[in-house]
Amino acid sequence: MRLRLSAPILAALLGAPLPLAAQDWFTPEACLVGEAVIDRNILTPGAEARWEAAAAQIPNGTGKLWRITAAGGEVSHLWGTYHVPDPAILDLPDALREVIAAARVVALEFDPLADSPAELRRSYDQNWMWLPFPAEPDPRTDIPQPWRDYIYQRAETFGWMRDYLPQMTDAGVLSLLLADPCADYLSGFLPGQDYYIAQQAWLGGAQVTGLQKPWEFGDQLNEPHRAAAARAAVLSYALYLGPESVEKGVRETSFALYREGRIGLLDAWSSEWLRNTLGEARGRETEALANGYLLIERNAMWMDALRPLLDEGGALVAVGASHLPGDLGLVAMLRDAGYRAERVTLPGERP
Repeated sequence: MRLRLSAPILAALLGAPLPLAAQDWFTPEACLVGEAVIDRNILTPGAEARWEAAAAQIPNGTGKLWRITAAGGEVSHLWGTYHVPDPAILDLPDALREVIAAARVVALEFDPLADSPAELRRSYDQNWMWLPFPAEPDPRTDIPQPWRDYIYQRAETFGWMRDYLPQMTDAGVLSLLLADPCADYLSGFLPGQDYYIAQQAWLGGAQVTGLQKPWEFGDQLNEPHRAAAARAAVLSYALYLGPESVEKGVRETSFALYREGRIGLLDAWSSEWLRNTLGEARGRETEALANGYLLIERNAMWMDALRPLLDEGGALVAVGASHLPGDLGLVAMLRDAGYRAERVTLPGERP
């Protein structure tokens, strides 16, 4: 299984508690990535052939940095991030550092800066995390074991009692699962890649903004017509809480594939993991429901925020790398909207 590229580390922005310690198998030693190299015990020739074949069917599946040109010639850039604070991921390529230094504005998935006291208070409001009174508690028995227990264990990591979870919305539970457990050891002083990029840009004088407000994520997932998507997202993230996530070589291989720009292959790996774990039918259904909101809907929503940034030029848009590929990925959506999107091939990436 690979690590997730498709959703942000939102705990601090959404007012969830800061991490205390990871689950028992997420030890500092297991989490440490000395060097981002492919482990052939993980990426076997057979697995690589399967995932490469699947990735070949995904448009725009290779590459992390894209040059976006508006109709008037204004140039901006799109960067696919990896939401972890590991040094191997924070070692940004020179071409991206040049884009950051020259950026007029950097747009993340979520706006990390409150514009007013009222907005700051809104960002700390946690009502969306809880079922409205007098709703019945939700034990989530449809989530199979051992992953239901893993959710409880992850909540206990943050100091939350097990009794809390049946009182929470799926959006609230998901907010506890978004962060990589291995990041628990670093997040107190080292930002994830998205926020590292934003910090460098802001310190250099650029404006920092977001494509949506932090609370919109929870509010949108709580809407009744997204109930199935919210439950599927909880299940899909729970699958990454087991000891398989820190099997020797998994993180190193994931990081190496990301550095090579093989985003479509990483997504194919993730898709196969869901199907193998949940069964073919439920795996496909879970992936489609979760990605329907987490990727596709949010990409479409972001387009309204992207247009004025890209039309002025000088923007760097930094979002999870899984948002970029596919027929309904951001690269395709931008082209459909009249922008020219050209891949910038980086040293060490696959052509």
